[in-house]
Amino acid sequence: MSDALYVIAKAPRVGFAKTRLGRAIGHERAVTLYRAFLRDLATRFSSSSFTPGWYITPPDAWPEISHLTGETGRVLLQGDGDLTERQRELFEGAAGRGERRTVLIAADSPHLTVGVVEEAFRCLDRRDLVFGPTYDGGYYLIGMRGYHDVLQGPMSVGTELEGIMARARLLGLSVGLLEATFDVDEAEDLSYLRRIVRGRPDLPVTRNALESLGLLEQEPQPADRDGVFDRGDQV
Repeated sequence: MSDALYVIAKAPRVGFAKTRLGRAIGHERAVTLYRAFLRDLATRFSSSSFTPGWYITPPDAWPEISHLTGETGRVLLQGDGDLTERQRELFEGAAGRGERRTVLIAADSPHLTVGVVEEAFRCLDRRDLVFGPTYDGGYYLIGMRGYHDVLQGPMSVGTELEGIMARARLLGLSVGLLEATFDVDEAEDLSYLRRIVRGRPDLPVTRNALESLGLLEQEPQPADRDGVFDRGDQV
């Protein structure tokens, strides 16, 4: 049995990927950023001990994604249903693929480090589930040792992680929490991203995309969070 890392990704098509961000900054610009996210994530993890697999939609998306990421890792197609159902399907199939520990990350957090993923797998040595929380109440990473039926309800509502953790407690499962950070779903999330790219040489494509789109030099508004990772508690 092996460990597996997957990146959940959409075809980088205008009006299909990053639509919430696109409504604020324009769909062409949003997809340009998304393509940059995919490039930077693929480069960072291809040189790590975890060659990522890709969990993609729609079924014909791989040529467009692999043009950015290279032909590396496994490719699994997302099925029908909402995002919760598609995540559940990935983890339900883990044992059949020979996976002992499975971690899924989002392409919406291009700054995610290899160290955080390594910590997620270490956490699964002693816990049933692991999550990387986002500031908006969701999560950028989910991992399971085995399969546990905790994924229910809609996504992008701001309380999805709270609901999953409540179900885990009812089932008597142990949960680990990683560093909290942001994902880029809305225009205001770009303020965090601007601050991160200035000090991260492993985000060159994202930085160049922000600059080419005229988004790099816009100063962020004051916020409660400063974009720097906070250590979460484990429960």
